[in-house]
Amino acid sequence: MSAHLIKYVLMAAMRDRMMWGIAVISILGACLSIFSGSAAIIEQGQFVMTYAAGGIRILTLVGLVLFVVFYVRRSFDARDVEFLLTRPISRLQFILSHAAAFSLLAVLSGAFLTLIIFALNRGQFSEGLALWSCGVAAEYILVANTAFFFALVLNSPVSSGLSTLGFYVLARMIGNLMAIAHANLSSTTLFKGLAYVMDTIAMVIPRLDLMAQTSWLIYGNHDWQSWAFICGQAILFLALILTAALIDLKRRQF
Repeated sequence: MSAHLIKYVLMAAMRDRMMWGIAVISILGACLSIFSGSAAIIEQGQFVMTYAAGGIRILTLVGLVLFVVFYVRRSFDARDVEFLLTRPISRLQFILSHAAAFSLLAVLSGAFLTLIIFALNRGQFSEGLALWSCGVAAEYILVANTAFFFALVLNSPVSSGLSTLGFYVLARMIGNLMAIAHANLSSTTLFKGLAYVMDTIAMVIPRLDLMAQTSWLIYGNHDWQSWAFICGQAILFLALILTAALIDLKRRQF
């Protein structure tokens, strides 16, 4: 990896005030969660944490995706990519350096969200919060690098952003779709064909619905297998998406 290229991406994030935007929208989301949770008659603290963990998580992820997509497309349009590849930087270094920079931004975004949840939990740190924070960071890393891949493959930032968000929705719903596919609700040929398609898609789609469960914040979690599942799935899918990005970049002629 190239330290200078990683610094270049981080400086672009500072120039676009990405972290400031995520901080502002996260604080506003926390205030809205507190306001909405105050309507609960019992367990107001749990309601507030649930609203904040779900709402701010989505808002932060959207901001991260938008930055990655527009940064990559702006780099292509301004021919920054061609200039960088003329330097003593290989295409593998280009992919890994950008992936490291985007992953660092993802971890910082997840850390800021963790601080907000920690504050809403009245300064009480638990194993459930630690596991949830790890899951959110892994989820952000995967989605940010998926946005990087789509921005490389697709020429439009709008289509890249929509493709990434579509991937995220599918990854969050894949558990329910698999349950429907294996429920034997119908014996028609069409249903069996769709069930086979879902089985095939599930082989390459990460289970984001299991990586950062809000129930961990309320009830905790003492299962070491959850830690192994989060880390293993993040490593495998990250290697897959970066390999695909590298193959696409190597095929390009500048």
